[in-house]
Amino acid sequence: MPMSRKTKSCIMLSCATLALSVGCLRASAAVRFASIFSNDMVLQRYMKDPVWGMGTPGQTVKVSFAGHTVSAQANNKGHWMVRLPAMQADAKPQTLTVQAGGSTSSVKDVLVGDVWLCTGQSNMTYSLTGWTPGGHGHAAVAKANYPLIRIVDVPQKTASQPQDSFKGSWQVCSPKTIGNFSAVGYYFGRDLFRKLHVPIGLIESSWPGTPIQPWTPLSAVRDTPQLHSDYLWIKSMEKQYEAQKKAFATAIAAWLPKARAAISADQAIPNPPAEPSNFITDPGYTSLYNAMIHPLVPFAIRGNIWYQGESNVNDTLYYVRLKALIKSWRKAWNEGSFPFYLVEIAPFYYGNPKTGEPVVWNAQENVVRTVPNTGIAGTQDIGTLHDIHPFDKRDVGYRLSLLALAKTYGQKGFVYAGPMYKSMTVSNGKAVIHFQYASDGLVSRNGKPLNWFRIAGKNKKFVNAKATIVGDTVVVQSPAVPHPTVVRFAWNQIAVPNLMNKAGLPALPFDTNDVMKPTVPQ
Repeated sequence: MPMSRKTKSCIMLSCATLALSVGCLRASAAVRFASIFSNDMVLQRYMKDPVWGMGTPGQTVKVSFAGHTVSAQANNKGHWMVRLPAMQADAKPQTLTVQAGGSTSSVKDVLVGDVWLCTGQSNMTYSLTGWTPGGHGHAAVAKANYPLIRIVDVPQKTASQPQDSFKGSWQVCSPKTIGNFSAVGYYFGRDLFRKLHVPIGLIESSWPGTPIQPWTPLSAVRDTPQLHSDYLWIKSMEKQYEAQKKAFATAIAAWLPKARAAISADQAIPNPPAEPSNFITDPGYTSLYNAMIHPLVPFAIRGNIWYQGESNVNDTLYYVRLKALIKSWRKAWNEGSFPFYLVEIAPFYYGNPKTGEPVVWNAQENVVRTVPNTGIAGTQDIGTLHDIHPFDKRDVGYRLSLLALAKTYGQKGFVYAGPMYKSMTVSNGKAVIHFQYASDGLVSRNGKPLNWFRIAGKNKKFVNAKATIVGDTVVVQSPAVPHPTVVRFAWNQIAVPNLMNKAGLPALPFDTNDVMKPTVPQ
């Protein structure tokens, strides 16, 4: 009996479905690396580098690199991971290969050296070609022939849930590839390469205008008591969004017949219901961690440089937030307390906030005092009060490299940080300020009397003070304050002070009443 047209259609549809299913099975059987692994990459030296990806559930996977072969079994979802033996730096290009069953995937031109993560908001995103007049970027681009420096830029994406991949690939640093990369990241990596002479990998993950909250994983918000109200708000917003999605589905179901009827009657189609907005992808809380940090975990890194804080001016919880972020990232990577170096946000006129930048400065410096393996690069001398994006990114990268060379790589014989408040003593109506990182002596940058020092007594009424360098200390006094109890230095968003050490690194702003007792060696 001949088949009906309906039967033929069903068979054709079944065959197509079967072919699609077979194709999907074949695709799932092809073993592959995670997205962070691509040609021209750098693996981290001295660590048992995690290498991971996807394959067929239950299948044995073999990964080979530099004469080493390690095996693992893909789990029931097809995920697999191995760890390579720890290796020394190697500038010889080699191939990383994964094999499972009859499927093979390779990543070529792989070096072994040091990998650094470069994260934050717009001043980290600020490219080498620059957004503002001045700087040295265009000249640097033409000279950026560093085949042993490799870069990868994580695309700016948001996600409501942690993601496993991103769209991006490693590139060899050259005038053709470096122009749109982070200027701070490039200068930092270039200066490290010039001193260390090992391959350097730089991973940029940044987004202009973002506060710290989107970069923070949900677990850190949940587990930090001071952020508990934030966690409750996030969960309530998630419930609201789920309710809005259900209401939207109901509204769409009611709209469709009306839309079809309008089409049939050749009439204007009524406006569809508005789709609900998920606050987490605005970018909102945790969304950037989910989309731009989580896909990198647990790729072996040497450390992280962080340039962020402008969007958290006046946030009195910034110290808590920054400390929680550092703790959570370190926990996620499971590499111990890897280096986390901050850039102090530069002076900028925000427009008469009550406290403004001092809140962030104080938080940043107190994190350095209380969180192990951290450091801060000062920027008080290179800010532009009319532009939140100082064009001088070369000095920022250089100062970060000094921190890394001294604290991470153990190099000696140079001062690697600007003067940082240590303690105050009072004698004969004078406040004597003691500093860290001032053993080589203090100087005025422009040769003029020190500026931006203020002093107060118990009444907390601050007046401008005379400040004089005496060796590696500064003596602060005012006849209006015979019994000083507190001193402030550069504690204003428009302060451009002239105090620095003889290494040319600027002193960090401080309020002696807001300094936490250090719990880590300084």
